[in-house]
Amino acid sequence: MVKENDYSKVAKRLSELRTFSDYSTAQMAELLGILEPEYIDYETSKKEMPINLIYKFARIMGTEPNYVLGGEMPTNDNAVVVYDGKGVSVERYEGYSFTSLAAEFKGKSMNPMLVTIAPSDSPELVSHGGQEFNFVLEGELRVIVGDREFFLRAGDSLYFNPQQPHAQLAMGGKSAKFLTVINE
Repeated sequence: MVKENDYSKVAKRLSELRTFSDYSTAQMAELLGILEPEYIDYETSKKEMPINLIYKFARIMGTEPNYVLGGEMPTNDNAVVVYDGKGVSVERYEGYSFTSLAAEFKGKSMNPMLVTIAPSDSPELVSHGGQEFNFVLEGELRVIVGDREFFLRAGDSLYFNPQQPHAQLAMGGKSAKFLTVINE
């Protein structure tokens, strides 16, 4: 599990991987589609890199997001089982946590995760490549995709283009839990 005080280890891996691959901070920022000062803040642990940028960084570096986050490479290429939803957990932002259900599978083309979101009034819009699928397991979820809003309950699902700025919010004053599958 990556916690706030452990982020310096993630930042160190960002720096090591970039340096080993002979990219400058300016080149890496350009590849990630961000400004160089923002990238430097991630690499020096002044700010935590959003998960969508960690996935993009890992793809650029030819490594696994799990390595960037936790320092361990996946070892299975045939099958991975996660019992009772106890995959690799990551807490990236207050009120938002996810559990990877395939962290130990190397070379994956999909990223299935269990996500739990606490109630919040201020959604952080993100965007990334690929396609995304959300299936609500518990609670009520408001999903913003571009200029549209969707209100989902347990059993409802949404498949969308995550290149559109999007966010998920728990509704009704209670946390929401959903399965998301991202294919980048």
